[in-house]
Amino acid sequence: MNFLRTIFKPLAHVPKYTEHEETISSVDNPDTVVIPLEYPGQIYYKSLVQEGDVVRRNQIIGRSELGNCVHASISGVVKEIKPVWTARSFTVPAVVIESNKEPALTVDEMFESYGVPFKSASQVEKLKASGVISPWTTPGKFHHEEEMDGFPEVKQIIIKGASEEPTVFAFELLLQDKVEKILQGIRKLNNIAPNATIWLTTPKRLAEWASEEFGESVQVVAVSDEYKHRIERLLVRNLTGVDIPNTMSYRKMGVAVLSVEYLLAMVDALDGKGPFTSKYMTVAGNRLSKAVTVKVPIGTPIRTVLESQGLADETYARLLVGGPMKGIAQYSDETPLTKSSHGLYLMSRDALPDEVNLTCMNCGRCTRTCPINLQVHLISRYVEHNLLKEAKQFHPEVCNECGLCAYVCPAHRPLVQLIYMCNQYKEQIDEPKE
Repeated sequence: MNFLRTIFKPLAHVPKYTEHEETISSVDNPDTVVIPLEYPGQIYYKSLVQEGDVVRRNQIIGRSELGNCVHASISGVVKEIKPVWTARSFTVPAVVIESNKEPALTVDEMFESYGVPFKSASQVEKLKASGVISPWTTPGKFHHEEEMDGFPEVKQIIIKGASEEPTVFAFELLLQDKVEKILQGIRKLNNIAPNATIWLTTPKRLAEWASEEFGESVQVVAVSDEYKHRIERLLVRNLTGVDIPNTMSYRKMGVAVLSVEYLLAMVDALDGKGPFTSKYMTVAGNRLSKAVTVKVPIGTPIRTVLESQGLADETYARLLVGGPMKGIAQYSDETPLTKSSHGLYLMSRDALPDEVNLTCMNCGRCTRTCPINLQVHLISRYVEHNLLKEAKQFHPEVCNECGLCAYVCPAHRPLVQLIYMCNQYKEQIDEPKE
């Protein structure tokens, strides 16, 4: 499986935000969905179905130890349960469902199977049963599923109305299309966390409009069109004034971060409108005249989305889930799309390096461009020579994986991948405890 980040030719500037359609279209239900029993951030679900079972859309098909759920996004028959590669390059079990015409499960029926009637369920139970991991309990890097008991009070909430990637527009389109529902969500956040300051990020071009629509309820923040100013971890720190280590989840510092899409899913969960079973995502590419944003059932294969847009295999040389800076290259277009798949990026052949010279030139561009001042050149060279303990002294775990270093490297070195690999082996290079 190819988990490598994109490697670009070195250019003077990171790509600007491109042209895109201003409407969202829906992709028809596929004949088959593949739903991984994993939520990004190391939450794993135990399957509640078996091969041959007939399931209905909205039915709970997996449940975690703490009661978080994943659902069937279409009605059909469970063809098999098999290991798959996720878009984030993890191997996990997945439920394969072949479509039929059965009606969807009602919310009351879904909650009956969860074990708590909807009317008497708490807010947290409604979120868990509906597949909406609370922003108060979403794991951070190297963290696992936990209950929120004992966490500090949430004092600051950031709603992302702008993506950090230069080719993902789903959040800002939802911001414009779902104004009243977003205001409902903000009111619910105020009820859940009455002492919290709420921020809403928006692209510069929408700042004046967003201030008129949301300014009385939240603090609207216009974010720069420059990618380096949109990197999430750095943006959160700049807004809140709280320095949150990359290895720590926001929740540990009393901060919650969620996208506009996630806020809308939270509203549906709390209002009993149904579980989180569909995904908004932007399809873009350096050879496409405009990016398009679509709504798809969770578990839809990438190929189905591309076919719906008339994009044949020869349209691209490399396929990424995400965007051009932090997107992850995929080995196959059969990879299923999940709740964290915000975009597809199609790279043409001329966007790939003409040649690959992996030898470091000692130019220092990677280190100079790093927004958190990591010694990228040293970390990467230690890792490629398997000197992981030596690499550890330069703290690779704080890397944001923003891709700026690889973007400017004239030798096209896989810098992000090397740091990523070092962090994957973190437990093996930790010092033994006394």
